[in-house]
Amino acid sequence: YLSCPSSPQVSGDRYEGKVRAFEVLARGAAQEPEGWRHGVAGVRDAVQEEKQKVKEDRRKKLETLNNSRVRLESLQDLEAIVRLRKQKRSRKRVRPKEPKPEPAVLVSDPVDAARFLQAVLENQVPMIDKYLADGGDPDVHDQFRCTALHWACLRGHAEIVDKLLAAGAKLEPRDMLEATPVLWACRGGHLDVLQRLLDRGAKVSTRDKEGDTPIHDAIRLGRFKAVKTLLMYGANLSVRNQALRPVDLVKDWQRGIRHTLQTCADRQHPPRPH
Repeated sequence: YLSCPSSPQVSGDRYEGKVRAFEVLARGAAQEPEGWRHGVAGVRDAVQEEKQKVKEDRRKKLETLNNSRVRLESLQDLEAIVRLRKQKRSRKRVRPKEPKPEPAVLVSDPVDAARFLQAVLENQVPMIDKYLADGGDPDVHDQFRCTALHWACLRGHAEIVDKLLAAGAKLEPRDMLEATPVLWACRGGHLDVLQRLLDRGAKVSTRDKEGDTPIHDAIRLGRFKAVKTLLMYGANLSVRNQALRPVDLVKDWQRGIRHTLQTCADRQHPPRPH
């Protein structure tokens, strides 16, 4: 027969089911947000608060964007903005301090030959002026017979070259290897000095002990502009040193020099018609 509703077994099952249900609800409540535990009103408040935060963020972003935008209603507005930005840049720039003029160096003590040659190397014009003003020999040389003009040409001190020549320095003194200042100017690659010497009549194809001419040295050292200058003053391309002509010294990477030399060689010695 059917069990009656009030049987102990049925009542116990219902009790255990209710207990489990309350446990589930308790666990869920512990995991829910605080606002949701107060029912529908709490949920509505939480949602409204999130919406308000989103609106506030949008308002701040829009305000920032509007402040960064510049309204241009006319060409004058654009010009005013450009001027303002230039002013800001000029303020940010750190203007370099103007160098103070160096006081004139006065040399009162006598300058001997050794100090004079050292002054030529270091481009110390006041000391050179003192030496020459006291009647010093402009052709004084070191143990290798290198004169002040040799060193000035090698270093490219054009002002000193002019002073030495004005003081009566020889235009073509020779060192121990019979090299003249023209060769030294070519070795240094100083065109202004080289032109000064050639304009005063220095020989363009002078030779030293090894038979090199200035254009030999200029080609060997890759002084392309010096080569062109020497050619303009009539350098002889058929002169050999111990064995080689200037064109024979041209390397593969010196294509510009090779083309220039070949063109000038054809002009100096045009090919004979057949």
